[in-house]
Amino acid sequence: METLNAQTTSADALHSATPSAAMAPPRFWTLDRMATALQDHLHDAAPFGTAPIGAISTDTRALRPRDAFVALVGENHDAHDFLDVAIAQGASALVVSRPIPLHRFNVPIFFVRDTLVALGALARYRRDAWGKTIVGIAGSNGKTSTKELVRAALSGAYDVHATTGNLNNRIGVPLTLLSIPDDADIAVVEIGTSLPGEVATLRDIARPDVAVITSIGEEHLEGLGSLKGVFDEELSVSIGVPLVVTPSVQPEVADEARRLGATVVSAGLDDGDVRASTWSIDAEGRGTIVYDGVTVTPPVRGIHNLRNTMLALAVARACGISADVAAQAIAAMPVPAMRAAWQRVGESMIINDAYNANPGSTRAALEMLAHAGGPQRVAILGTMRELGPDADRYHDDVARSAVGSSFDLIAGLGDFAPALQRVALGDARVVTAPDVDELWAALVPRLQRGATILLKASRGVKLERILPHITAWAGA
Repeated sequence: METLNAQTTSADALHSATPSAAMAPPRFWTLDRMATALQDHLHDAAPFGTAPIGAISTDTRALRPRDAFVALVGENHDAHDFLDVAIAQGASALVVSRPIPLHRFNVPIFFVRDTLVALGALARYRRDAWGKTIVGIAGSNGKTSTKELVRAALSGAYDVHATTGNLNNRIGVPLTLLSIPDDADIAVVEIGTSLPGEVATLRDIARPDVAVITSIGEEHLEGLGSLKGVFDEELSVSIGVPLVVTPSVQPEVADEARRLGATVVSAGLDDGDVRASTWSIDAEGRGTIVYDGVTVTPPVRGIHNLRNTMLALAVARACGISADVAAQAIAAMPVPAMRAAWQRVGESMIINDAYNANPGSTRAALEMLAHAGGPQRVAILGTMRELGPDADRYHDDVARSAVGSSFDLIAGLGDFAPALQRVALGDARVVTAPDVDELWAALVPRLQRGATILLKASRGVKLERILPHITAWAGA
């Protein structure tokens, strides 16, 4: 595959990429390479040598003999407390930021100012040495689903390495980069944020050649402050990146990315540089796109995931993959857990979209339910977290959208309970309760066989706790 590096400036160059033959990866790390990667972050002289080191590890439970151990410090843990364990497991080098008794550790030690920053520096060095194409996925909603769609679309032609789950933060992104096999052709890296500057930091570590911005909406407002703060934070992924793929439904994203100097390709169902010829969606959320003369049937459901599919097709096109190859690979991809996952139990359908929630993703889930079939449509909503001081207003806005729909039942848990009570004005369709068991007890007498039931909440709510109740009822 032609290497697409951060100096590539043309979308045509991206489009000309071709797959390469796989190679057996040699050992990469040595003390000399670690010292070079960490040279701007050292407190003291670095150890040196050419003896091979295994992987870079941050977890003693997964550390293997000859790995280097980076002692991260978090709010609730300090890995410096586990240096003895790392040595016992066979660590060949340590990266530390706290004073330690040197006589206890007979291995080379790198003293750095901040081990989290050091982890990023090691990952950046490895990324640069690998030198091939990185696709970075940022945005407020749909990052993980879009990452999986992009991974699938590219895998039809390339050996793809991608973020596992949603390991998209200051630890997860470096670990994703550090685990890239030498023989991978391309890597797809999810880039998350909760505080200003995090996207820029992760962009500088990953150095993507293509950036995808899935959407902009209310997210992590406790840290990012406002929708303008979210916009500026997510758009920072495009700075210095040769090609940025944006959603056509938010043209302001493309406008800002262009202002920041990127070449932009917009993608969407009805408009954009990459667009569907036709599209449709059935009563169970299954969508079909006709694009470039090819029928694409993504297994992830809902109109929002059809839009995400168009983003993935735009990336595939930029990387030289034909529509038919991308379509076949997308059709075969697995569905990410609890992300618009449809499950039939008995006569009823459960839409489990309870992995995470913010106002934008919750509205998308409500839109998905609005297009669903069945004799009864039921929305069960749990708290959207990290919305800052305006959380009540955001919950009220989404609750108002739910009440304004044609849903047969609307159930609220956590912050959605008072929100629905505030905006429903005695609407008989609304059921609220302080916990899952009480909500189910109030809801079950009103459920009909064949109901389509949506679950949507932030991860911390663990709304899937209601699933055993639903499945037992639906399967009885």
